[in-house]
Amino acid sequence: MKILFVDDEENIRELFQEYFKYDFDVIVADNGLSALDLANSEHFDLIISDISLPKLNGVQFIKKLRFEGNLTPFIVITGDSDIQLAIDVFRLGAVDFFLKPFRMEALRLRIQKYENAELDSNALFRNHEVTFHDSEMKIEINPKIKNINKYVALIMQQFQANPVIKEDDQLSLRVVLHELLANAIEHGSAGISYKEKQTILESNNDYFDLVDELCKKYDRRIFIYYKIDETGIVLKVADQGTGFNLAEIPSPIDDPRGNLLNGRGIFLVRMNIDSISYNEIGNEVTVTKSWTHNSQN
Repeated sequence: MKILFVDDEENIRELFQEYFKYDFDVIVADNGLSALDLANSEHFDLIISDISLPKLNGVQFIKKLRFEGNLTPFIVITGDSDIQLAIDVFRLGAVDFFLKPFRMEALRLRIQKYENAELDSNALFRNHEVTFHDSEMKIEINPKIKNINKYVALIMQQFQANPVIKEDDQLSLRVVLHELLANAIEHGSAGISYKEKQTILESNNDYFDLVDELCKKYDRRIFIYYKIDETGIVLKVADQGTGFNLAEIPSPIDDPRGNLLNGRGIFLVRMNIDSISYNEIGNEVTVTKSWTHNSQN
């Protein structure tokens, strides 16, 4: 996996390179202009950039990337005082954010969501992980957290051929699908509470192995329903878990210094949709999104 990391502070660049040098192919840049040249001349699987950059700031950087048709997933880094600016960057197509100072291990977990994305749909069907119910526009998943990117890629294949869904909307849908599926797998199929997740992540246990072991133990399915027309999409994700209390989920906005691992997913979903609602027990979520070209008319 190849990552472009952009920050004007030399010690942060060196720390990032040292921490991830055995895991990823890391290229660094110290200003937005150099980063733009690199992003346009080489292929990257992920870009992580500070907002406050010399020569070309993070907002200008992402604007130029998207204007030039570069849809590489983009994570922004910002200081506490820049939180509103970070939200604005989401509207330009960023897929995640981190607040300084951040934990490298927390960042690692977010980077891993973009790994293992190569799609082998035949294997997913052959292993009975995914079942399509075409007549109902329903997809059934027997989940493994390590295959979440494959599930997202497979579902996105159903949308990409639709001419009304533009590239910006596809990027937003990809973010929404990943976060909703991650919640359904971790908290629904595996039955891990938000407090338990925090404890596990702070231990030396392999979180992804544990999630998949619990998914196998409980054997709970996830169902994705969708309806698309020329104006937008209605997407529903339901799991067979016991549900959760939405009020218990922490907010990255209310506690910006926490760099919270919990609550981030729902925040990211809200930034990319028009509405979100839950059933009474919290194991079924429905989101709606209007297509960008319709929203701008």
